[in-house]
Amino acid sequence: MRSFVFLLLVCIGALTLTAQTPAEMKAAGAAERAAGAAYKAGDMASFLSHMEIADRNRPNHPRLIYNLAVAYAKNSRAVEALASLSRLSKMGLGYAVDKDEDFAEMRGNPEFASLVMGFARNRAPIVKSSRSFGIEDKQLIAESVAYDPASKSFFVGSVHQGKIIRIDNSGKVQDFSASVDGLWSVLGIKVDEKRGMFWAASSAFPQLKGFKPEDKGRSGVFKYDIKSGKLLGKYLLPVGENHGLGEVLIGRDGTVFASDSVSPFIYRIDPESKTIELFITSDLFASLQGITFGKDQNEMYVADYSKGIFRIDIRTKEIVQLKPAPTVTLLGIDGMYYFDGYLIAIQNGVNPNRVVSLEVRGDTIPSFKTLEATHPDYMEPTLGVLIGSELHYIANSQWPLVDEKAELSLNKLRSPVVLKLDLKKAHKK
Repeated sequence: MRSFVFLLLVCIGALTLTAQTPAEMKAAGAAERAAGAAYKAGDMASFLSHMEIADRNRPNHPRLIYNLAVAYAKNSRAVEALASLSRLSKMGLGYAVDKDEDFAEMRGNPEFASLVMGFARNRAPIVKSSRSFGIEDKQLIAESVAYDPASKSFFVGSVHQGKIIRIDNSGKVQDFSASVDGLWSVLGIKVDEKRGMFWAASSAFPQLKGFKPEDKGRSGVFKYDIKSGKLLGKYLLPVGENHGLGEVLIGRDGTVFASDSVSPFIYRIDPESKTIELFITSDLFASLQGITFGKDQNEMYVADYSKGIFRIDIRTKEIVQLKPAPTVTLLGIDGMYYFDGYLIAIQNGVNPNRVVSLEVRGDTIPSFKTLEATHPDYMEPTLGVLIGSELHYIANSQWPLVDEKAELSLNKLRSPVVLKLDLKKAHKK
């Protein structure tokens, strides 16, 4: 689930000085807009100077690096253009630079030809998973999947239909939630096996069938009894505010955390509480998505779709923005999971869509490995669930096929697919 609203708020908790600041983000945005205007006006020298400012203020952003390469090429600085494109290739991205007329003068360059082939290799499918299961209902717009080990049942949340379905171990599909529960679009879902509870983040998005404009910005976390499907409680955020709770995380003690993709908040529900409360906010957060514990439950990692990855000390609330190596991009991450010392990220905001393993070393991400990419079933992969070493995840959420009037592109929809990726085996290959 992706939303792009950026608000400036006072930070709760300490913040390292290495984090990207709102001022830098603002400067990058202004410079990028100025660069676009200069490009349209044919002023290539100004185009380049503004792109250099944008890139300097927001490093490691693929779009900015690409447009910087264009600016170098249009100013006959082939060496710098090739270096920028080489960075993108090493990030594992798949730009069709051979079809971009802005690089026309470089087409006879052997190094450019080599990069063209490198980008093509990056776009090639890497398929290491098998199908976990499929669902016949093409109109779900499935965002999330959860698993109950006790009943060996899977659960899938629907953005368009505003419901949760259960798939039992025989493959039988039935509604888990009831129409009277008041769910909006269902996003992140999790099973608390120890307590027999089921938690769902739900937000009023216009892609929801029957969406009411007056509900815009409404959001909350819904609590169910997993055996009966009975709704036990609603933890709703205040009316009149703008929220989009999108993913949930459950601690060993039953504490529930929920990330907000619309406003820069992470919320907390105490196991003994009947209310949802603010856990942490920062003016560095822009569009929070996947959330996971680290090596223990004293630290939390949260993906920000347009900023990267933050690590939060749950006790002190210290926030650290992880720094990627120059050949690593941490943008466009939806689902994120901690496994065997690595962060496993589902990136649907880069080309190609992929699942990557990110090496965490201190406050840095020095390297990555693509575990799966350009799968034939992909149509915007989103969230998943770890079952042992297997990541079961939504392969085709199909968000682009439902518009903000909740109208579906029926002729393009496919049946939802959940893929199963063995992370141990994928790492070894």
